[in-house]
Amino acid sequence: MFNKLKFALVSLMAAGLIFCLGNVSSAYDRGGEWPTTEGGTVIVQVTAMGSPIEGAEVSVGDNSGTTGANGNTVFSVESGFHTATVADHHDNTDSREVSVSAGEIIQVTFELGAAGRPATGSH
Repeated sequence: MFNKLKFALVSLMAAGLIFCLGNVSSAYDRGGEWPTTEGGTVIVQVTAMGSPIEGAEVSVGDNSGTTGANGNTVFSVESGFHTATVADHHDNTDSREVSVSAGEIIQVTFELGAAGRPATGSH
């Protein structure tokens, strides 16, 4: 039973990763050209127990935005060190330092765990 559950979880995570990567690449469908910048690109993904969190507030350096339905948001930033911060609908927060070089594309994933999932059921 545990092996079947483990296989299903790994399969679900792999499918989610493929889905997210497909959405990230289509977000930059600009005829094969990436945005010109002296810095790099930071892709922030916010999940809770492997599921994307839509509408999470994200900031990287001086840039801020919210995640889409796929749990992702993308920022163009100057080269250097930046603090990436996320807050979800339940006031769960996390942050970490990221280093971005010119022309570099990095992905930062925040896994908020069970605290990021809404409560279900009746009480």
